[in-house]
Amino acid sequence: MMFGVQKVAVDSSEQGQKIEQYANPNAFITPFQLKELMEDGGDVVVLGALDPKNADAQITGSFSFWRGAYSADEGAYPYGGMSADVAKMEAFLSSMGVTEDSIIVTYASNNHHDAARLWFQMKSLGHEDVRYLDGGLNAWAGAGYPTGGSNPTVEATTYKAPNPNTDFLATLDDVIVALDNEVEILDTRAADEESGEKTLDGAFGPGKIEGAVFIPWTTAVAEDTTLKTLDELKEIYGGLEGKSVISYCQSGVRSAHSLLVLSQALGYENIKNYDGSWIEYSYEVYENGNELARIENGAE
Repeated sequence: MMFGVQKVAVDSSEQGQKIEQYANPNAFITPFQLKELMEDGGDVVVLGALDPKNADAQITGSFSFWRGAYSADEGAYPYGGMSADVAKMEAFLSSMGVTEDSIIVTYASNNHHDAARLWFQMKSLGHEDVRYLDGGLNAWAGAGYPTGGSNPTVEATTYKAPNPNTDFLATLDDVIVALDNEVEILDTRAADEESGEKTLDGAFGPGKIEGAVFIPWTTAVAEDTTLKTLDELKEIYGGLEGKSVISYCQSGVRSAHSLLVLSQALGYENIKNYDGSWIEYSYEVYENGNELARIENGAE
């Protein structure tokens, strides 16, 4: 676990060329490109999902917050980790002056899965232009670009989700149906979670979804925290090409990163992120006794 942003030096030209090779390069942005975009003064809103305990100096002019801001309210479900509903997301984005035409850039620090989670939730609202900052705060700070002075005062808007959808969303029912169909379930967690050796706080017991393929989300990330090249990603995920895939983790955050890589970098179709992930699934197994929710590596 890293605490505080780890600055990394990234060649902006090579980074831009790498992204241009992706299936949908418009879903990504480099720090250099973001700096230019912000300096142009257009309708761009930069959202940083940053854990406050790390006390990172945010990208100047961005908004920063943590998971509670875009997660379902406590008590909405008998477990945590679910995405906020449309109304909460609309109010959240309105408070930051977002319009339906805004360019939204999401970023995080060190582990960039939270930026991917935000990307997933923005696309689930039907927002058109959402971009993931490759290398996040690490690459931005490493380039010497300005930090501090985040959460600017702006005039609130009345943001309305352009097209709420489930294009990238998988539910518990989808996962249960997938168990007996030709759908690959992708476990993106750490090895000790997948093996059942470790149960993270919030889950109701150990294990993995029956038959899930195991490819940790970190496999797609280079040492400098940026995404790997297209060829490297094909080598990792090529076995999933042409298949329907549901990714999951503990609470749909790390698996959102794998969703982003599979659908936007590689251009694979029929890729979905299980929002409830292991927290919801383990609740069904250990609390509800749902026999349809089958597992491996579980408690005796």
